[in-house]
Amino acid sequence: MGQEVRTCVLLDTETTGLDHTKDEIIELGMVKFDYTTDGRIVGLRGTLSAFNEPSAPISAEVTALTGITDAVVAGQRFDGSAITAFAEDAVIVIAHYSAFDRKFAERYRPVFEHKAWACSMSEIDWRKHGFAGAQLGYLLNGAGYFHHAHRTVDDCHALLEVLAFELPTTGAPALALLLETARKKTVRLWASSRRLN
Repeated sequence: MGQEVRTCVLLDTETTGLDHTKDEIIELGMVKFDYTTDGRIVGLRGTLSAFNEPSAPISAEVTALTGITDAVVAGQRFDGSAITAFAEDAVIVIAHYSAFDRKFAERYRPVFEHKAWACSMSEIDWRKHGFAGAQLGYLLNGAGYFHHAHRTVDDCHALLEVLAFELPTTGAPALALLLETARKKTVRLWASSRRLN
């Protein structure tokens, strides 16, 4: 009897800045795939790539980092219904820095507010598994790949290769370890310097 198959979306954004409350997504990329409950990737379902013209010109710094110019995004708008339809059947969304991408994605489309999220950068101790660091470039190098960074769909495909990579320390794909960590309940505590009288 075969294992249950589930659907995941890898998501990456390029934005006009770091503040999700005022900066805008200029490129959104997603790769959808199926995986078994033990973390083995069994099939690619599709990709979505879209540009969005922001309300203000793209800074020279963002263009230098991403290669995205005002001309590239001119007249482009996200198709909200296409984004929702693409992500709808995913049981989990993975981003390589989900603390960043999630805030932007949730601001643009409500479908992302109701999804489980995992962070492939922070929820795996990559150094413990023999990698030089958690940046996507280091992980790809450690897995024997390279790519052109800071284009969303390219980054998603690169992350897919990393998640399919069998970790020498466990013999299981990196996705299995990420899913195991993401399923654990966590508690977040905040410390305050405010005195109570």
